[in-house]
Amino acid sequence: AAVTAAHTAFESWSTLTVKSRAFILLKFHSLVRQNAKELATLIVMENGKNLTEALADVAKGNETAEYACSAPQLMQGKIDRVSSEVTCRDRRDPLGVVASVV
Repeated sequence: AAVTAAHTAFESWSTLTVKSRAFILLKFHSLVRQNAKELATLIVMENGKNLTEALADVAKGNETAEYACSAPQLMQGKIDRVSSEVTCRDRRDPLGVVASVV
C-alpha cells in the first residue's frame, strides 16, 4: 500500500519546486520533533524496544529528514570543465519511488 501511494504521489511531487519540497520536509521534521515521544511509544509497542532506544530511532530518522532538507543546495547542479574538450554536468531529476532503511 505504501509503495502504491508513493507511486501515485510521485506525479504531483515531481512537479514541485525544490524549495516547495524542502518546505514540506522541514514541516515533517518539525512534526516528528514535536511528536517524538508519541512516535517512540509506538515503536516500543510495535518492536518491544525500550523507550530510550525508540527515542534514538526517532531522532536518527529525523536526521535523515533534516539532511533531505538540504536538497536545494545539493540539487543546484554544476558544470565542471574537466579538460579543454571535456565538460561534465551534474543534474538531478526525480526518478520515482525509492526505499530507505534507516
